[in-house]
Amino acid sequence: KHKFAFLATLLTPAAVEMAPKKAAASATKAAETIMQTAPKVATAGAKRAAEAAPAEEPASKRLAATLKKHAVSQSLYKHIVEILEHPLAENLSQDSREMLLAALPHSLCVPSDERQEFQESIVKMMGQLMGQILATMQASLDAENERVAGSEAKKQELEETIQAAEAALSKAQDVTAAHQTELNLACSATQSAHAELTKAKDVQKAGDAAQALARTDKEALEAALVGDLEKLKSGDVGDAAPDMLYQHLEPLLLKLDLDASLRSATKPALLNAPAGRGLFDKKVVEEIENSFTAKIEQLSKHIAESQPAADARMLVVTEAEGKVAEAEAVQNAAADGLASARAVQKHAQASLKAAKASLTEFKPEYKKATEVRDQQQVQVQTFMDVNVAAFDVLSAKISAKKKKAMAAAAEAEAAAMAAAAEAEVSAQAEAAEAANAANEAETRDATMPAAEEMAATEETEAKGSAAADGTSTTDGESAACAAAESAPERSVEETPKIIEAPAAIGSVAELGA
Repeated sequence: KHKFAFLATLLTPAAVEMAPKKAAASATKAAETIMQTAPKVATAGAKRAAEAAPAEEPASKRLAATLKKHAVSQSLYKHIVEILEHPLAENLSQDSREMLLAALPHSLCVPSDERQEFQESIVKMMGQLMGQILATMQASLDAENERVAGSEAKKQELEETIQAAEAALSKAQDVTAAHQTELNLACSATQSAHAELTKAKDVQKAGDAAQALARTDKEALEAALVGDLEKLKSGDVGDAAPDMLYQHLEPLLLKLDLDASLRSATKPALLNAPAGRGLFDKKVVEEIENSFTAKIEQLSKHIAESQPAADARMLVVTEAEGKVAEAEAVQNAAADGLASARAVQKHAQASLKAAKASLTEFKPEYKKATEVRDQQQVQVQTFMDVNVAAFDVLSAKISAKKKKAMAAAAEAEAAAMAAAAEAEVSAQAEAAEAANAANEAETRDATMPAAEEMAATEETEAKGSAAADGTSTTDGESAACAAAESAPERSVEETPKIIEAPAAIGSVAELGA
């Protein structure tokens, strides 16, 4: 009795002192409830004490037994005790703390469906205490957040600068890659243009070689015709030796179309002085001069005829040179664009490096400014994840008996729902069967009058047919004819019997009529 009285004495002033004003009435009422309950429990305790006074068990053993009775783990209970021992529970007096600590195993640890009013009051007081601690922690965290708002803003600004620099660098890299691709294509086009020019020049060189040779030969023949040949022909050689003049002509003579006799007679005829030449030598000299003239005309004609082809080849080369110049201009422009893009990319890389360096330099300052805030944030989160969560688990805990009842109710509800579903399926099946039966009956009722009408019509037609057969051919005759057609083929001896049968049948029919 003294123990309960002491608990009630501690509960009333302590609860009023540590709890909000709206909880003061609840604390007082909880104390009164404890006092009302105490005498009954004390009387029973006094009787047991009168019978025997065993040694009191250690407090830790009694606590363990109580927690085991209510299926509460030591670790979970420890997190609740941490609420009472929290540094921010400074407004709670030591007596009130000891009172709540003594009442916890018999209130919060008791399943919610088995708690009495004074136990619910203890739980409510613990909730209010926990709410006050959490509110104080959150207020301190909010104040610290306001204090470090400038550092947070600067950090965010530096991070945004880094993000912008990264985006700019990525864009610059894309532009550089595009210009690199453009330059590669331009280089390929330039190489192709140079290859086409080289091919055109080779074709021109091969085609112009014959024309150039013909022009050279023509010029040499023309010079010899009025030069060395003319001197040897006229004999006016001056200081030059005739043999030397002939040596100059000899390579050109090889280019002339001379027969063997004329070619062999050329040197003697040309080296003879005009006064010493006979008729044959004069003729040889004349033929040589004509051959020079003919060869010159032939070469002139060849040069003139091959000129259009040479001009065409020259045009191809000129066009190829233009394409090369155009391709090189495009390549140079692409190279300039790539160089500019690389410069922009280099600048973007430098900007990103500088932005990251600024953030790195600011991190120690930011850490120092936000270290207290971060610690408080961790404390708040830990308090909610551990202590508040433990309180929520115990405050909402229900007894095994109620769990069993709830499970039974859920099972019964599930069974009822299953039965209702089965009944609904059965009812739907019966309804479908009845609908099918009704449809069959309706179909049968609809077809019966038509069948009866058809039967009556057939009967009427049969009677009319029988009346008509009485004047022409009887039913018996028709039957006999049908039998004769369906019967197997008979022998000649049986034929008279078959012929006599209709007469007999006919007389019977007449008797019947």
